[in-house]
Amino acid sequence: MSGVFIKLGQGGSVQYKDPVPSVGALPSTGNQLGDVRGVTGSTSLYMWNGSSWVNTSSGGGGGSPGGPSGSIQFNSGGSFGGDPELQWDSINKLLNLNGLAITSLSSSVSLVDNQSSPVTAFSYSATTYNFSIIEYSLTRNTSKQVGRLFIANDSTTVTLTNEFADMNNDSGVKFSAVVSGGNVNVQYTTTSTGFNAFLKYSIRQWD
Repeated sequence: MSGVFIKLGQGGSVQYKDPVPSVGALPSTGNQLGDVRGVTGSTSLYMWNGSSWVNTSSGGGGGSPGGPSGSIQFNSGGSFGGDPELQWDSINKLLNLNGLAITSLSSSVSLVDNQSSPVTAFSYSATTYNFSIIEYSLTRNTSKQVGRLFIANDSTTVTLTNEFADMNNDSGVKFSAVVSGGNVNVQYTTTSTGFNAFLKYSIRQWD
């Protein structure tokens, strides 16, 4: 095989040379900056940097994933690392930290104006986790509220406590919860102001 010369622009270039069977067979003399040789024994590419051969196949994107399925990958001493206590559920958009499940921020949920009877804003499983802290933000016209819903359930009954800070103390939204159909339904009522409220939330859950 004859060498293949590739011009990269800005004065750079690489030149592919004949492959060798092993790293030890890479020539130590007669090399030029940018020479590239394949090592067939390890299916790797090496480039001459002017003084030594550098494995260009070892950085970024190579190797096998670490940990069980769903594990988030991290640099573990130069290799892919994974830990069963650090996993991502791409279907439910949920980060699991050793049993602490954290959902990603929800899209905006519209809470209708003048809703005197409780209706469901969102739901989650009543059987997977018994303890939940729901952090939320709420906007309604000029009112801005941020808070946390503390919810405990035993798959049959549920209790809810709401702690919040309201800039104008006039959001007019009240939350409650019921267990129905195997789910915890987080419900709301609203006063009549002529404006819908808009809710975003993230849930932390555990057993």
